[in-house]
Amino acid sequence: DEARESSFRMRGRDDDEKDEGFRQRSRLQLPTWCLMHRRAVCAALMVATLLTILISVAAYNRENNVGGGATPPWADIDDPPNKRPQDNNFDREKYDRIKDRILEHGVSHAWALEDPSTPQRKALTWLVRDDERQLDLSPRDDESVGITGADVDAERTLFQRYALAVLWFQTNDLRIVQQSMTGSDVENPFHSPFDPLELTEEDIRWRQSSNWMSSKGLCLWHGVTCHPHETFGEKYDGDFYVAILNLTRNNAHGVVPREVFTGMMKLRALDLSKNELEGTIGRELGRLEDLEDLFIFDNNFSGVLPDEIGNLVNLYNLYVNDNKFRGRIPSEIGDLTKLRGVSMFNNTFEGRIPDSIGNLKETIALYLDENELTGQVPTTIGEMTSLIDVRLRGNDLSGTIPTELGSLSNLETIYLDTNPKITGPIPVELSNLKKLSELHLYEMNLNGPLPPDLALLQGLIYLYLDNNELTGTIPEEWGEMHDLEQLFVTGNNLRGPLPVTIRGLTSLEMFRAAQNELSGPIPSDLGKLTKLEYVYLEGNDFSGEVPPELAELKKLKLMHLHGSRLSGDMPPGICNLKKQFSLLELTADCDEIACSCCECDA
Repeated sequence: DEARESSFRMRGRDDDEKDEGFRQRSRLQLPTWCLMHRRAVCAALMVATLLTILISVAAYNRENNVGGGATPPWADIDDPPNKRPQDNNFDREKYDRIKDRILEHGVSHAWALEDPSTPQRKALTWLVRDDERQLDLSPRDDESVGITGADVDAERTLFQRYALAVLWFQTNDLRIVQQSMTGSDVENPFHSPFDPLELTEEDIRWRQSSNWMSSKGLCLWHGVTCHPHETFGEKYDGDFYVAILNLTRNNAHGVVPREVFTGMMKLRALDLSKNELEGTIGRELGRLEDLEDLFIFDNNFSGVLPDEIGNLVNLYNLYVNDNKFRGRIPSEIGDLTKLRGVSMFNNTFEGRIPDSIGNLKETIALYLDENELTGQVPTTIGEMTSLIDVRLRGNDLSGTIPTELGSLSNLETIYLDTNPKITGPIPVELSNLKKLSELHLYEMNLNGPLPPDLALLQGLIYLYLDNNELTGTIPEEWGEMHDLEQLFVTGNNLRGPLPVTIRGLTSLEMFRAAQNELSGPIPSDLGKLTKLEYVYLEGNDFSGEVPPELAELKKLKLMHLHGSRLSGDMPPGICNLKKQFSLLELTADCDEIACSCCECDA
């Protein structure tokens, strides 16, 4: 027992010695010279060493995201987890280099690249991390020195790939689309507002998206046509300047990002028509100075057209119709002297038509109908010498029809109807328009007689003058309009008989002269107009019997004769038209006319 106890005491003493040795080794031992002479200096060195160690540990934790903390800017893109690379493989220098150049050229706003949820941030991250093309920019040692030559092309090409990627995320990322669409301007087929939050991935999927966001060069992406390359032509697997972006009828939803206008500086044609796009068109539009065709019609765009549209001096076609644009038509439109087609109908533009419209001497089509335009039709419209088709119907225009229209010798179509504040006579100068085929002047407040000189319009096919305050008789000279197919003079104050020269209207298919004060017998020569299908003569003061010659109208589908002073028997031949041919509707005053085949007016 004493031996065991002695052995235990020896092991305990050995353990005490080992422990004391460990404690001695663990103590911080300062050099003797430091203790004697430079204690303060050595202490400072030790503190510096400790700080260095702490900084290194913190840096390691940030790079490996140890313990949470801020998420790096490239980690927020919505990629599947198995595709997300390690953050330490992300080329941060490249990211910053491209980002700085994007900001330097004003392609995107800085805030848009700081927010991880924006299409701009997502596009830049894709470009740097996930795009297999791995386009890059050459570093610049001196930021004050610009780039030249091939470096310029590389920079612009990268901007375009970036801009198209922004457009992709803006219109294909469901969360972004839902946030960007207000829902107030978009309607379903039943014309009831919908909640954008109810949209699904399927709802917003593009109809065509071949090669987008792939390893292919942007020149092969659907809807993208590049400027011809001196070696490869237009369609090739490469990245070059975009000439045409055509995404018409592609089920694109959301807003159009500014990068479409700021990132593709050599764009010649932009066609986003017939989609579900909305939002405003910003001042950046004016940066597309090479643009020749702008087609954004049949969407839900709103806001005003920017004055900077006047910078598009190479524009040939401006089609913004069927949207919800408002405000005035910019006077700067007069600077676009190459314009051939101007289509702004079915919006809510207001104010006066700018006088500068007269500068558009190359324009052949001017469509400003179905807006809220006011004031007089500017007399400068007479300076648009190439004009073929002018449509100003459905506005709130006032004043008189400018006589200057008569100087537009190329005019074929005039739509001024449905402007009830336009008054005055029909200008006789319109008879100078020898190429005119359509004249729409109905539902206005026109007065005075029907100009006999309109008979000089030998090519006129449609003449609509109904629902005005026109007076006088139907001119005999009008019988010379042999090509006229439709003549509407209903709802005026016309009087007197139908001229016998009406037999000269050999192409007439539809004749509306109801609700006037026409009198006398119905001319038997009306039966010579064998192409007639529709005849509206009700609500006049005709007298006598219905001429049997009307039975020769074998194509007749409808004839209204009620509300007059006609009498006698309905000719059997006319009733036979209802039995044997195409006559579907025949009305008369049955208490005055004996008719077994008529629909009697109550």
